[in-house]
Amino acid sequence: MTTTFLHQIGDAIRTAMAAVPLSLVGWVFVAIPAVLLLWVLTCRIAPDGDNTDPRAARLIRIGAAVALALQVVIYGLL
Repeated sequence: MTTTFLHQIGDAIRTAMAAVPLSLVGWVFVAIPAVLLLWVLTCRIAPDGDNTDPRAARLIRIGAAVALALQVVIYGLL
């Protein structure tokens, strides 16, 4: 079987992926929802002069924070 340039590209990608330690992948997998959780908790609810209901926005923020915290806990246990 002859190898083409696509085989070389695939081998290069496979080698690059194999060089990444799995512990780093696990930490990144947990860190992404954790960073999103921090962003959800620190962002402003609504800009000044916007007609959004602050109570509804607060409930959405609480729901998002609970979901992200649950993801961090579950992913951390895996």
